[in-house]
Amino acid sequence: MDYEKELLAVEEIHRASLKILGEIGVEFGSEEANEIFKTNGFRQENGRTYFTEEQIDKYLAMATKEFTVYGRDENYFINVNTRETNYCPGYGSPMIINTDGSVREALFDDYLKMANLFHMEKSFKVNGGILVQPSDIAADISIPAMIYATLKRSSKVIFGIQGVKKDQKDIMNMLEIVFGGKEELRKKARYIVLSTPTSPLRVDANAIDTLLLGCEYNQPIAVCSACMPGGTAPVTLAGAIAMSNAEMLSSIVLTQLVNPGNPVLYEFACYGSNVQSGNASIGTPELIKAGRYGALLAKKYGLACRSGGALSDAKGVTAQAGVETAMCLFHTNTYKANLVMHAAGILDSFAAMSYEKIMLDFEVIDRYANYSEDIEVNENTLALDTIRNVAINGGTFLNQKHTVKNCRKTYTPQVSLRSNLPSGKNPNEALYESMNSRIEKQLAAYVKPELDPVIEKQLDEYMLKIGMKPEDIKKV
Repeated sequence: MDYEKELLAVEEIHRASLKILGEIGVEFGSEEANEIFKTNGFRQENGRTYFTEEQIDKYLAMATKEFTVYGRDENYFINVNTRETNYCPGYGSPMIINTDGSVREALFDDYLKMANLFHMEKSFKVNGGILVQPSDIAADISIPAMIYATLKRSSKVIFGIQGVKKDQKDIMNMLEIVFGGKEELRKKARYIVLSTPTSPLRVDANAIDTLLLGCEYNQPIAVCSACMPGGTAPVTLAGAIAMSNAEMLSSIVLTQLVNPGNPVLYEFACYGSNVQSGNASIGTPELIKAGRYGALLAKKYGLACRSGGALSDAKGVTAQAGVETAMCLFHTNTYKANLVMHAAGILDSFAAMSYEKIMLDFEVIDRYANYSEDIEVNENTLALDTIRNVAINGGTFLNQKHTVKNCRKTYTPQVSLRSNLPSGKNPNEALYESMNSRIEKQLAAYVKPELDPVIEKQLDEYMLKIGMKPEDIKKV
């Protein structure tokens, strides 16, 4: 990779995005949004809004680009900037891949179980979103039900869910209950609002309503264009990235028109595609390559970016899943994605989550954290006296005092196997046993975080009022 060539390409893509915004424009599917643009002097023709370079620069400069988002327990927080990496759970899958490879629909019990696992994992300070889409919760309340479950099962930073205006109001009402009202909520970032344009160059009513309400509460807006080259975007990466970038810039401008200074994140997601089938493909080098340029564009604008993830097209926890996931997470760490969606559990091109894959992905993240640490160089770690002793007097380093003193500082995997297996033992079976052992340990260690009984009662009553079954409320 030639860094200078990358930067030149980023500039060309940026100029192409400006041309798209100035000559093709974006369709906003909301009278309210269109009136906001009209009132502020943006050109509108035939249902499309057009942007000048000066307008883009002006409103990008207004946005709050570095900020902190706090969980219910403020010991859990993430710094949003262009330097630090924060991991978020898998998101959006309707299915579960079981240990034996069979596939089933995800249930609310799965959502609760995963919320517990992500709450227990030290490398994750963010929880929630659509950990899985529970098939046994009514569609008209499933979005607030998932946020409600996260609020009760975890005290970490909450990742949001886009939806219809009623869903968004239900979510904000619950956040008001937990955090002491609207004005208190406006003072501090608590909830990452996800707003997703629809490629090519459209922003639908749900994305707009979600964005507008998030701005009303001064919560950070994560604008996420998720195009698919060859399907919803040009098959060539340069064109797909330029179009995706234009979509995100246009929505970021809207956030600043509504609430100048509102915190924003640049949620880049340009997926690969299988042109033979027309399906998304997320374990490809093309996705990672697009993510490189998405991260560089975000840094050009001074924005924190989303990129990468533990992504795989594999149909199970296989060697393919390991290769694709490791490559995606390596890119994430190399280009300093600030917010990493889908960082654990994803399989089958977003279609499924796997408990075992969550455990393996936790370990991959731990490995990268270890790799990223600088080595300590001092008299103890250089160990010259120990080297002299063994070299001159003979023997082995294994029984040296220095080794005994320092050996516990070396990396120890949580699920990977390094010891010899019993004769005839299937290594894949042994690995699955190790992964499931860690699942059991984390679930056994889980303690539901404390929540004021008055607040908990208000949350329960709110969900009962909007139609959640008493037996599901009791589960939470």
